[in-house]
Parts: sequence; structure tokens; C-alpha cells
Amino acid sequence: MRCRTSGAAALVVLGLLAFSPSAEAFCRTTTSQVPADYDPAVQGCWPKGYPLYWLNACVSYDIVRSASDQISYNEAAAEIALAFTRWTSTTCSVPGHGVGRASIDVRDFGAVDCDKVEYDNLGGPNQHAIIFRDTAWPYDDTSNTLALTTVTYNPATGEIYDADMEINTAQYHLSTAPVVPPNGYDFLAIVTHETGHFLGMAHSTDRHATMYAHYTPGSEAMRILTEDDIDGICTIYSPDGTRSVAPPASRTGSLKETQCDPTPMGGFTTQCMATGGCSPSSLAPARAGGLAGGSGRDRDVWAGALAALAVLAARRKRAR
Repeated sequence: MRCRTSGAAALVVLGLLAFSPSAEAFCRTTTSQVPADYDPAVQGCWPKGYPLYWLNACVSYDIVRSASDQISYNEAAAEIALAFTRWTSTTCSVPGHGVGRASIDVRDFGAVDCDKVEYDNLGGPNQHAIIFRDTAWPYDDTSNTLALTTVTYNPATGEIYDADMEINTAQYHLSTAPVVPPNGYDFLAIVTHETGHFLGMAHSTDRHATMYAHYTPGSEAMRILTEDDIDGICTIYSPDGTRSVAPPASRTGSLKETQCDPTPMGGFTTQCMATGGCSPSSLAPARAGGLAGGSGRDRDVWAGALAALAVLAARRKRAR
């Protein structure tokens, strides 16, 4: 079951602090749609909406059991774990508080059978699936998207409830080799970019950042976070365990993380939803970001992404 609120196509390149424009190069995904012609490399981070964040101290992800004809499950598990570790092991320097690690952990819950992007808003179990699209890429974006991450969040606060990642192995040859062949695309670079979206990062205005929206041949450097990427993850997930949020979520601009429990909302299942489904009147699913490939040419191509119209949501308790 696919659940979407109605919305027009738009680039999801969203603001660092949606309620206050910033000169920083890194950007945070927010609850606001972005005009389709908006270019962050020229115009900076989109300054509207509320920035997204995971409130829990840890979250989970699950790779679809079949993985890909190009990349085995074990290869994918190793590379995706490394990609997430790039973000979660980041060392942050906080004025007045010294040095510490970003306050977010990620756990691999193992293989799942569900290969759909969905979220059960009626209390049923879920999974945060990582899906390879070997047969066909199901989006007709104006760009050639290598991967796409979809998040479901509370549009009244920006808290993320669910995230799913899709990887385009139907149209692109992905490589796990240390040196990527001329006709290949670096899998580790792609999933490092997408795991940034998974954690609430949007496309950066810094052309050297992992979160920059363009992939070109030789982009293996995207495997390693830049100072801009580090500033972003440390802003969202401070070492003191607080989350940088918009005033609707907290008058002080920060919230204390909740105790580590990586179980998805409603519990965990390896299967797709048998009953229930998404309720578009209460949550806002949105395609948070992707990475575009240049069809083998040395040119930049905008990453296509779609955003759904946000509608007011009531925060609900986790079901265990």
C-alpha cells in the first residue's frame, strides 16, 4: 500500500533552521514544500517550514532480503552499516561543553521481506526499509535519480516517524569496489548521501559536501563527510543529547532525546502491512531527498525529489 498526501513535484532542498535563515552551507530537510525551480547552490537553504529530526536516541533500518542482482545482501549490509557509521561516529565540538559524539545511534534490524515504501499510521508495526529497484525505477522525475529517501514526519513539530530508502539498480551500475570503474557509480558514496537524508539532512549548498545534490564520475570523495556535513549532523544531534528544533516543538529551540529504543513506531515487522495503512489526514510523508547521476557524462544533474503537502498531525505514543 502506498500512502501519500497529494502534492506537486518539488525539489526538497530545505532550510537549516526554517524559522531563521542561516548562512551555513548545510541544510536540513523541513516540513515545507520547495518550488520546483529552487536551486540551493544559488539561493541557499530553503528558509521555510520546521526542520526534521529523530527524537529517539537511536533508530533502526532494515535491508530487503533479496537485495540486488548487482549487490548481495551481505555486501549491502556492510556498506550501509559503514555509511551510517560515518554520521553516527562524528565527533562534535560544542562551545562550553567540550567534544563529544553526535547523539544518534542506528541499528540494523536485519533482513525484511517488505519492499514497499509505507507507514502504518493506525498503530500497526513497521520497518524502515532499504530497497533495491532492480526491475524498474518507479519515478518519472525530470532527472536521473540514483536513490531516493522518503520520510514520514509530524508536520506540527518536524519529528520523524519513519524513513525508507530506494536505490536505483534498474538504470545504473553500482560498484562496491575501492576504485569505481568508469561506467559505474560508487555505492558507498550514494548510501552515505542517502543516510544523511534518513537522519534529516537536506542537500547542501557546498559543492564538496557529501550532501551536495549532484553526483559525477569520480565522486568517491562523497564517502567521507566534510566539515559542512559534520556541522549539520552535530547541529541536529548535539553530543549533550538535545535536538535542535523549531519553536512549535519547543519554546527553547531544543528537545531532550528520548531513551534509546530503535523499534519502529507500532513495533517491528518483516512483512508489509496486512491491515491498516497511512492516514493522509494526520501525517505528512515526503520524499526527503535523492542523488542524481549524469548518465555517464561529466556534468551535474539536479536530483529529483517530490514533496507532499504537509497536514497537521497529532503526536502519538509509541506502541510496543
